[in-house]
Amino acid sequence: MYQEHKPFDVSPYDHPDIYPGPRPSSSFLFWKGKAHRIEAEKGMPVEQLLIHFTNVDHVLGSLAFQSTHVKKVEEFFKEEGRFDSKVPVVAYGSNVCIAQLQYKFRLRPEEDDFMLCLKATVTDSDIVYGPFLAPYGSLPAVIAPVEGAVSEVWLTFMDKKQLELINSTEKGYELRVHEGKKVRLDTGEVFGNVYAYYEPRALLWNGEMRRFKDISGQSPLQAVWQSEMLNELKLAVKHEGTREEFIHLLRWDRSYRDLVEDFLKVECTYTFDHPDWKAAETILSIGEMKRSF
Repeated sequence: MYQEHKPFDVSPYDHPDIYPGPRPSSSFLFWKGKAHRIEAEKGMPVEQLLIHFTNVDHVLGSLAFQSTHVKKVEEFFKEEGRFDSKVPVVAYGSNVCIAQLQYKFRLRPEEDDFMLCLKATVTDSDIVYGPFLAPYGSLPAVIAPVEGAVSEVWLTFMDKKQLELINSTEKGYELRVHEGKKVRLDTGEVFGNVYAYYEPRALLWNGEMRRFKDISGQSPLQAVWQSEMLNELKLAVKHEGTREEFIHLLRWDRSYRDLVEDFLKVECTYTFDHPDWKAAETILSIGEMKRSF
C-alpha cells in the first residue's frame, strides 16, 4: 500500500493508492515531460515569478536537481504564447501529480505539454472523496462546501486546447466559475474569475465526508489515505478475496465496478450545491478579468 512518501514517478493509472498523487513542495512549470521549480514571492504578480529550468532528464526536473538557467514567467510566455490569453483553472485532484501530467500529455503528443501549476488555498471549501470510482480504481476528489475550512489547491493556466485535453479526461465533471476571491495564490494574488471541475456529490462515510490526507489544510473533516478508504470499501462490500484481487476487479472488471458504484450511489452519497461555484456561462481569459493582492 502507498501512504506516506508516495513516489513521484508513479501515477494513479499505475496504482489507485497513489491518488491524488504526491504534492510538490513548490509551484512549478510542467514542460517537456518534467517539472521546473518556480520561486513564489509574496506580492509578486505571476508574470514576474522566476522559473528555474534544468537539462536533467528526470520527471522531477529542478524540483530535485540544480537549475541551469532562470527566466521570468513573462519571458517564457513570450516564446510559448501570451500569458493573458490563459484561463485560470483550479486543480485539486491528480492534475498536479507530475506522473499523471506526464501520462495525460502523452495521450496527445501533438499538443504542447506545458502547464503552469501555482500553489494556492481555497477557503470555505475542502477536497473530499467522491462516491464513485475512476477507471483505474481510485475514489476521486471533489470540491465540497465546508464552512471555515482552508485547503491547499493549485491554480493552473490553460489555453483552450489544453482545456479540451483535460476535459476529455474529466468526464462527468462540469466546469464552474468562482468569483468570490476565496482562491488565493501563495503570493497573495487573486484573480477575478477562476474555474474548476465540479461534481455535486461527495462520499458520505459513517455519516461524514472525508478529506484526503495528501492535501494540506485546516478542516473539521477526518483526513484519510486513499489506501485506507479502499480497505474500508472492501470490507463494506464484503469482498472476501485479497486486497490485490479487489483492486484488480475495480480496475479491470466493469460489471464488478458497476456493482461497487451502485453500492456507493445508494448507501454513501451526499448531494450538495456549493454556493461559491456557479455554472460558467462564459470562460474569461486572464486579460479579460480583474486581478488584485
